[in-house]
Order: sequence, then structure tokens, then C-alpha cells
Amino acid sequence: MSTSNFIPVKTARLVVDEFRTSDFHRLQEIAFNINHNADEHAKDGYCPFYTFQVDKDTPDRDNVIRGKVSEFLIRAEKERKQEPRSTYRMAVRLPDGKLIGNVTVDMLPIDENGKKIYGDLGYFIDPKYGEHGYATEAVRGLVHHFFKQYPKLDITAHPANKFSRKLIERIGGKQVGYKEASHYGHGEPRAIFEVHKADFYRSSPFHQKMPNLLTVLVNHKAQNNRR
Repeated sequence: MSTSNFIPVKTARLVVDEFRTSDFHRLQEIAFNINHNADEHAKDGYCPFYTFQVDKDTPDRDNVIRGKVSEFLIRAEKERKQEPRSTYRMAVRLPDGKLIGNVTVDMLPIDENGKKIYGDLGYFIDPKYGEHGYATEAVRGLVHHFFKQYPKLDITAHPANKFSRKLIERIGGKQVGYKEASHYGHGEPRAIFEVHKADFYRSSPFHQKMPNLLTVLVNHKAQNNRR
């Protein structure tokens, strides 16, 4: 693989960095876990995860899933070679290096129906590591990287996907519209969210614990400048 100029993002419990060819078998395991989880919870209104999910009646299903994993890693390698780079398809790992998921941010703004769209967000966590807040933590780490360049992030989510909606709201997102059809999710409807930079940082646990810290630092700097 080519050398990356992306500096790994370290959060309290995770490392967000580039995918490697050696991730194939672990990523394949995650893909099978995603499909198993979808089969188990189909009657509960489980929202499909299209990157790896394959209908259980598909002939030669396991090989189709393996093919999707290969395509995913090939895309990741192509994207890391972009000039300028527009897509960050990143691995989410535990501190010991174990792969547990992915978070992807499309960086470059695009024009869609006369409106400038800033990026888009995607993510998944191995279902065996779900309900620990890992997805939110990984998303915060990579979106912080995004906000070094852009003031706003646009995100779409399936209207019935309560997990995604809650995650977007936790990072400061607000629903601003609705699409009857979208190029995401095979033409299914999508709720449209915006995450503004100020709202993203205002929603962070650090800000919530110390909401007046920025004001204190600004006032301290102003006092020093007057001396």
C-alpha cells in the first residue's frame, strides 16, 4: 500500500487510521457478523447496512459477502491515493490494533441541485462491539479532522434508523429536510441532517463538562494583551 499522509486519530479508547491489506480476514468476520445480526433482527425493523449486507436468500451468499469486503478494501486503497484526497475511509481499532469497524467522511464539497453539499458520513461497528459508544467516539474523532477544513457536514440517514439518527444528534446534528429517494441505500428515502462546526464542538463531552473554559481562556488572553 502507498504511504499515507493521514495522521492516526487517537480517542480515549480507539485509534482511527488507514485500512491495511492484512485487515481482510478481520473485516470479513465483521461483515459476516453484520449479516448474522441483520438476519436475527429482521423482524424488529432492522435497517440494512448496504456496504456488506446481502439478502439471506442470495445464492452463494458467503462468497458474495467476501467479494464486498474485497471491493471495500480496494476502494479504500484508491481513495487514499486521491489528489487532492476527497474520501477518508478509515479503520476503527482498539488500542491493541484489533479492527472493530469503520468511519468514512467524504471531504470535498459538491454541488447538488444548486446547493453546496459539504461531505457525507458513514460508519459501522462490529455488532459484537455494539452498545459501548464506540461508533460515536470514532465519528467524533474523524469529524474533528473534517472540521479543520469545512464549516458544515451534511449527513443522510434512513428515517427508520433510530441508531444513526441518535448518533447524528449526539454530535450536534439537526434534521433539515427529507428526500423521497437518494443515491444512498438503493433509492430509499433519507432524512437530511446538517452538523455545523460550532454545534459539533458544543455537543462534545469536554464542552459539556467545562462549558465556560473557552470564555475563561479568551478573557485571560485579553488581560495579558492589556499588560
